[in-house]
Amino acid sequence: MKRTHLLAVFVVVLVAAACGSDRTTDERAAAIADVIKDDNEFPLTDDEAECTANNMVDSLDSETIDAIIADVDADIEDSEQTVIAMNALFDCIDLEALMIEQLTEDGTSEDEARCIVEAFGEDDIRSLVEMSALPDDQVDDAAAMAVVGEMMEIAGECGLG
Repeated sequence: MKRTHLLAVFVVVLVAAACGSDRTTDERAAAIADVIKDDNEFPLTDDEAECTANNMVDSLDSETIDAIIADVDADIEDSEQTVIAMNALFDCIDLEALMIEQLTEDGTSEDEARCIVEAFGEDDIRSLVEMSALPDDQVDDAAAMAVVGEMMEIAGECGLG
């Protein structure tokens, strides 16, 4: 009986030690989630905010995480970190539904918005949004022109003239 009790205590201590080592990470993720939840400009559900925050803590460097905790609207200086932050968000939301919502808020009909989003697909939408977030000097001009051409073609196919 003593052995079983001692083994149970040992397991509890090991689990507590393992959980304790992630405490800073958990606190940082909670802080980012709180900042995201307080952002009225881009509202997310609690689950989406927590998923995004966890992804950010797992993938961004410490300096970027600290900047986001301090100010969710802070510019991320490193374009690679910007793309990582965007992907942390995109992995947690229904990007296609968000794009349809944004397009309809901007005056596009529901059918036209669906047509555009379906024609682009999620991978192309991610690339487009990532490209738009980069500084001009880091955007590949040929790639940007190709995207604009594709957008024009899709707009015509979807009834936007």
